[in-house]
Amino acid sequence: MCQTKKLVILTFQDGAIPCPVPKYYKPDSFSARALRWMRTMIFAVMEINQRQDLLPNLSLGYHVRDSCDDIPVSVKGSLLLVNGQPETGPGASCTDVRRQPSPVIVGDAASGVSMAVLRTLGSFNVPLVSYFASCSCLSNKREFPAFMRTMPSDEFQIKALARLVHYFRWTWVGVIGVESDYARFAIQLFLKESARYNVCPAYVHFYPVTLSRPALRELTNTIQSSTATVILNFSGESELQTILKECRQQNITHLQWIASEAWATAKALWSDYSDILQGTLGFAIRKGEIPNLDNYLRGLNASSVQASHFLTEFWEETFNCRVSGSLNAHIHKEDGHNRRPCSGRESLDNVYTPYADVTQLRVTYNVYKAVYLIAHALHDMSTCVPGQGPFQNGTCGSLKPLLPWQVSYP
Repeated sequence: MCQTKKLVILTFQDGAIPCPVPKYYKPDSFSARALRWMRTMIFAVMEINQRQDLLPNLSLGYHVRDSCDDIPVSVKGSLLLVNGQPETGPGASCTDVRRQPSPVIVGDAASGVSMAVLRTLGSFNVPLVSYFASCSCLSNKREFPAFMRTMPSDEFQIKALARLVHYFRWTWVGVIGVESDYARFAIQLFLKESARYNVCPAYVHFYPVTLSRPALRELTNTIQSSTATVILNFSGESELQTILKECRQQNITHLQWIASEAWATAKALWSDYSDILQGTLGFAIRKGEIPNLDNYLRGLNASSVQASHFLTEFWEETFNCRVSGSLNAHIHKEDGHNRRPCSGRESLDNVYTPYADVTQLRVTYNVYKAVYLIAHALHDMSTCVPGQGPFQNGTCGSLKPLLPWQVSYP
């Protein structure tokens, strides 16, 4: 009988646990959607561990860290985990003992953060499997040999967007994007591809992630001073939300928006700004179905969430109550400290939260596939026949110890 060996998977996601930010910050800083991604990773690990046809003699495990969508935080967390070191500083407890190093990372959601982690971990040869990073720059195997993803490269989306604009005979288009590697590379590709169809950019404008009043004013002035009525935006949901709010206040409602995949299906945007976004076109990430995920996500209660800072914060934000014994200091509202105690009768069946919404599993499905990608790579290594392996002289990969570079070997 083979000995069971525990392997470790690490996932990064934004807005799920306390980050080094001011004591009080924007209510929308917490991402229930990102928490769903994290829980889907855990669900996939548990599902694989119960299967007999996939990794029957191996068990998968995981560590979870939050990148906070911030490069320094993400790089620090990844270095700690590939070295098996515990978290230190405020919030650390006696349970934060030295852990088994993580041989594979699932993440990051952002292209720029993924690039930073890859460059930092280059000497470790640790594979990074992203579920949302779409920048075409990450396809450079010479620069990022350990990178894999379940998210299509922007190269495919850009070609489709250029053809979409050409189909409607729009030749004068405004192009804007958040200041990031994702937007810069995407816009560069779009300008090159759309030129083939004689499409001209009326303007190209990059705006900061945190939109100050002067930055918003500069952006809206650019839009209003142009005769272009078609506008293509490359950003995430949160950045565009700020822009649309300003557009409404200034009565800028005549635009034909073209969406990038990052916000094309953002439910919050469509419900809050349907008047402005009516007629918007774009291409969505392919969605899928994950059997039994709904029951797993909803199987939380006031007692079970106490086992995790992630879930405690989510529960307190969703029901605006305080979990008994909670040490959560990640407060999103100034009156958060005055919350009533949770009664224990709260149920996710009685409220709407993006966390439990499984009607549009797109990025979530990518997370699910990322875990299975790793599992199948490990399964191939475990069933390798000596003499027929992919390495020198037909040797097979090692599972004990597991060598990270062999997981992503071509």
